[in-house]
Amino acid sequence: MTKIISFLNHKGGVAKTTTCANLATALWILGKKVLVIDTDQQCNLSGVLGFSQKEGDPTLSDWLKEPVPAPVYIRYEGLDYIPASKALRNMEAELLNKRSRETILARKLDQVKNEYDYVVIDCAPGDSVLNDNALSASDAVIIPTECSGFSLQGMQNLLLAIHEIQSEINPNLSIEGYLLVKYDKQTKIAKEVSRYFEKQSEVPTMKTKIRKCVKFDESPLGHQTIFEYAPESNGAEDYMRLAEEMTGAKRPKNWKTVARKAEEEMEESNSENGN
Repeated sequence: MTKIISFLNHKGGVAKTTTCANLATALWILGKKVLVIDTDQQCNLSGVLGFSQKEGDPTLSDWLKEPVPAPVYIRYEGLDYIPASKALRNMEAELLNKRSRETILARKLDQVKNEYDYVVIDCAPGDSVLNDNALSASDAVIIPTECSGFSLQGMQNLLLAIHEIQSEINPNLSIEGYLLVKYDKQTKIAKEVSRYFEKQSEVPTMKTKIRKCVKFDESPLGHQTIFEYAPESNGAEDYMRLAEEMTGAKRPKNWKTVARKAEEEMEESNSENGN
């Protein structure tokens, strides 16, 4: 059965895109078939996954507006994605004029979701109709939360927005938990933030914490996730542990080499085909 998960925080800079790219890859390494959807007009997730739009290439905005097939691109066999484009900057206004505008993505996903074990949705910062669409289509939402004194900014409004979708549109939506990112156990603030969120009774906190890792900043430059760029790093270990926590599955013995091997095979295939 497919599980659709949105990653949402109204605050920017909290590693939503980093989490979606790396968690999706970790789930794929665990043998899950995964679809990643980029709903952010900045297109950062699409870039990490290797998308470079050429004239005529369909993207998420085309799919939401028109009765066309899902614009699914292949990252690796079993790891697919639907890319964003700059056209999403106009999507808010266009969706406002649509009937049942908050459930367009849910209806579109009914066409393809059964082909996947997981659908991972990267949401843009802020409150928007497009984010409402993501929540309306999802089974769960995970809230990436940085370990800093700013982590509580806007959190109450975010929870209110989620509860509104639950009560009015999608009663099956659950809050899977806060995901603490940029965690450094040596700092006092990280410990205090961690204790604060773990004491919250309304929303659980994921057991896995994503530690600070400079490799997260470097890997997108080569259109790579942490698993291609630095599989020996703490970052790769943390996202693999998170995927195991979410699925109950155990990592394969060769997990550190799977993504790199797939990338090499893809590059070799592209070279042979003249791409």
